Parts: sequence; structure tokens; C-alpha cells
Amino acid sequence: MFNLFKKKSLHEPLNLQIADVKKYDPIIIDSILKGIDCDYLPKGEGPFGSINNPIPVNGLLGEIKYLGKLRGKTGHAVFFHRIGSFKSTISEHLIDKYELVCNDSTQWSFLFFDMYHPRRSEKSPNGFSLTPYNEKLKMDIPFAYGVDFFMTDFPYSLPNELDRYYGTLGAFGRNAKKWLELYKFEKPDLIK
Repeated sequence: MFNLFKKKSLHEPLNLQIADVKKYDPIIIDSILKGIDCDYLPKGEGPFGSINNPIPVNGLLGEIKYLGKLRGKTGHAVFFHRIGSFKSTISEHLIDKYELVCNDSTQWSFLFFDMYHPRRSEKSPNGFSLTPYNEKLKMDIPFAYGVDFFMTDFPYSLPNELDRYYGTLGAFGRNAKKWLELYKFEKPDLIK
């Protein structure tokens, strides 16, 4: 009966998120687990997901899993790649910058992540939503339409990189290619 009032998480349970963190290099594990357990950084300034108000996540895998669950205004998943890491006034650590576009080409933007936190934020930036944790499968999305490194010719170079990155045998890249053939992807001037 008490479970009726318990808030359901958008991500897998904390113990599974921490298990992911414990797969990292020991040097980084401590920094991540000692980070603030939060949805928003307490001193964040500007829009959520901007360089001085980055999205708190738990490591590179946390970034990938968060972006894998992100949906645009039309409900479509996003293609993404990591631009690089940058200094911010909000954190002593570098902040990761990702370029993303919905796979129906409707939204193109940048998002910034602070990966030194024990869990992923339950909040989404303005204009986006997060798909909930799959209770039936007892797992979050195991892969996403993006990579944690920079790619030239994004998003058109993504199909080849996806299969190499996730170890899929062509199926994942073919699915991404289908979306790339279905829509025209032109970066807005604001993104160039």
C-alpha cells in the first residue's frame, strides 16, 4: 500500500547506477560517488543544460544513458555526439558539451553535462522529456543514437560509428541511416 505514494524514478534504481560507476577507473569512481546527489546543481545559473547549469549525471555512461532516454517535443529520440570538455564557473571539473538533433530533424541544440555525481538527474531541459525506466524489462535503454566523442559530418557519419561503438552488427547503424534518409538535417545558424 505504501508503494502507491513512492515516486517512480525515470532511471534505473540507484544501486544499479552506482554499479555502473564502479566499472570505471578507481581514480574517477571516488570523485563521482562523492559528488552531490541532485537533479539540479545548487548554484546553477541560466537554462538547465547550459554550461553554467549543466545536467548532473554519473560518468560517461551516465551521459549516454541520459541522452538515450531524451525525447524532443515530437517524442523522437536524439542523435548526439560529444563536442569536447570545457571549463565552467559552476564546477571544479570540466563540463562535457554534446551536440544533438532529434532523429526527425526538428530540434537541434547543445547540452552540457557535469559527470561527477552519483546518479543521473530526473529533470529534462526545456523542450525535452525523459522516457521512464522500463519496469517490465527492469532496465534502462542499453544503447543510444550517439557517441561520447566528436564526429565530423554529424549526424551523417553516425551510422558507421554506432555499430563500431556499441558492437552491433549493422542493425543499429541501419536504423539510424533510415532516419537520416527520411529527413533533411541542416544545422541552424545558431548551431554552426
